[in-house]
Amino acid sequence: MALKGEDSAQSRNLALLATDVMEGYLALNPLVLRKYNESTCKELHRQLRRLQTTIRIESVDLGNQTSLRIRNHRLQRMHQAMGVLEHHAKLHRIALS
Repeated sequence: MALKGEDSAQSRNLALLATDVMEGYLALNPLVLRKYNESTCKELHRQLRRLQTTIRIESVDLGNQTSLRIRNHRLQRMHQAMGVLEHHAKLHRIALS
């Protein structure tokens, strides 16, 4: 029973980490990813993909330049973070899918 609580707490923390990456407060790099094990990398990748899907689903007014730019910056940060995570997984032979 304690393991399920720990998993959900870890999942919540990784969801917050993914949100911080999206907002630009944190950048994923090999030094940050070094401390994560295989299951944490898989869960972080899942959280990043889910958040990226959420951003893409949100409707944006094409006439509003600032909201469009903010959305594009978020998507760019998410894409960059996922690329770094996928490269880290490839180097350490972690299957993310």
